[in-house]
Amino acid sequence: MPHKLTLQTLAENLIRESREPFSVDEYIEAIQKHWRRRIAPATLDHLKQTLTNHSHVIEVTGESYLPYQAVLDRIGHIPLEIQLGKAELQHQRMIPGHHLAPFISPDLEEDELTFLDPRGREIPKKKQSFFIEEVINHYQYSHEKHFPYQIKVNQWMPGKSTLKLTVWDLRDLLAQLEFHPEDRLRVRLVDYYRGIYSIDAYPVALWSANRLRARSLHIALEDELVKKLGGAEDSALSLEKQMLQGLFHLDAGLLQMPAFSLTAFVESMQKITVMRNEDAGVYLALDGDSPIKPYALESVHQTPQGRTGSLQEIFEDMGLAFSEKEFKAILYSMMGTEEFDLEAVFDLLFGAKKDCFYDQKQHQAFYRMLRKLLNLICDELKGPESRLIAQLRNKIVYMKLRLIEMLRYIEAQEVCLEDLPEEVLEHMADLDGFCMEGLHHLSDRPEPPDLKTIHDLRLALQMVQPNLDYLEETIFYRLGVY
Repeated sequence: MPHKLTLQTLAENLIRESREPFSVDEYIEAIQKHWRRRIAPATLDHLKQTLTNHSHVIEVTGESYLPYQAVLDRIGHIPLEIQLGKAELQHQRMIPGHHLAPFISPDLEEDELTFLDPRGREIPKKKQSFFIEEVINHYQYSHEKHFPYQIKVNQWMPGKSTLKLTVWDLRDLLAQLEFHPEDRLRVRLVDYYRGIYSIDAYPVALWSANRLRARSLHIALEDELVKKLGGAEDSALSLEKQMLQGLFHLDAGLLQMPAFSLTAFVESMQKITVMRNEDAGVYLALDGDSPIKPYALESVHQTPQGRTGSLQEIFEDMGLAFSEKEFKAILYSMMGTEEFDLEAVFDLLFGAKKDCFYDQKQHQAFYRMLRKLLNLICDELKGPESRLIAQLRNKIVYMKLRLIEMLRYIEAQEVCLEDLPEEVLEHMADLDGFCMEGLHHLSDRPEPPDLKTIHDLRLALQMVQPNLDYLEETIFYRLGVY
């Protein structure tokens, strides 16, 4: 018995089947025409909202959208070029990674893809584990959906942690194609929504003959992308959507290419660059004009004002290296276990700042709020807590305290942050950001984080630990300024 068509299914079908750009009004009109029943205004508003960030439309403006099918009709014939790496050639396997962008559906995971040889036979695939450092470069431009998630952390040697990937066995294919190490593979899109591709050879002689045509395409594509960058919505589109939109607007003559390579295009870019942030993922932005400034390369000089509205305001006013939520999580660990010395930790946290309140009013406000917070924590410590969460909090607290200890050492040597090597600053920023996020999640004992957050924090803790060890060794033993 066929499933009854729902309004949501109708809307999704219209989006997937659209072969021309459309406006919001045209989209709603088409839904009403096919539904033929009254639709509540709130439901119509919801349908409009689903267009924003929809995985199969590209938002041109707030009222205009470009469906994927229209883009694929125009540029889906362009083959994608894959150059096999040394390890791939040695073992005759293929790791697609970002080489399939922008012709890989965000609705599919990598192990759901299918590759066919020139005779239409499916190329076999299997799961295989690799050291992270061996394969991470295959995914540097990948959509978050396609980034491998099966990570096995080596707790003794985090640098030797592994990823489990799906790889395609090319032994029969390479023999069939009489493939040479200098040759490339050419991948053609067969079915975007089902993730089906066909593979044939792209001989090095043909690749060399087409280098000028590829260069012309790269220049024209970059110029087209530059036109659409520079506004506040730069990072609203993912890299895949930006690439599809840019290719869609190129002249038809440029689209008659033997093959296109995302990595070759990225390496040729002069005016734009690849950016990544937590909210937008991977996207393109004007070079030197990134909206994200992750690292402060100079000290921020704050003028104390004697604020007393909260512990957070007092900490900021005193220029302390932790937030109120981090402080609360630290108190949980100090008062809930015997692993930390209360007096030593307080001396580390406040150091020379402990007698540097702006005035007596701020001094009294701090201790009044501290007493209230300590009473609250004493009450909350009476309730049960998972041992796993307590241990996780203690480890991140220990990491935060080690970071603060390094900052105290730097201050004692009268060295400014801007005098430190950029690599050291980047490691400090990464570690401090992890500690801040982790301790914020663990700062409300009665309301523990969900299981996914706990899993992510445990995994991230293992991955950043080597950075902390490197940072300590560098600051205490290697920097010549001391």
